[in-house]
Amino acid sequence: MEELSDKLLTSFAFVVRQRRLELGLTQEELAHRANVSMRYVSLLETKKHQPTLETINGLSEGLEMTMTELIRQIEATLTKA
Repeated sequence: MEELSDKLLTSFAFVVRQRRLELGLTQEELAHRANVSMRYVSLLETKKHQPTLETINGLSEGLEMTMTELIRQIEATLTKA
């Protein structure tokens, strides 16, 4: 179970960072859009924190995608690992 949790965090961090960079956003800009702190975005991207559903919702909006699209990309990344 711990291994799956680590893989999920790794995939989540990768997808959030990649999408943020695709949009040309800084961590600060994404944080503002998602209504979280820049430090929190950094912690998520470095796998040091697990997001709540509320945070996932805010991040997906900030990343200009639905929660479903975000989760779908995370799942796709998981299957490649």
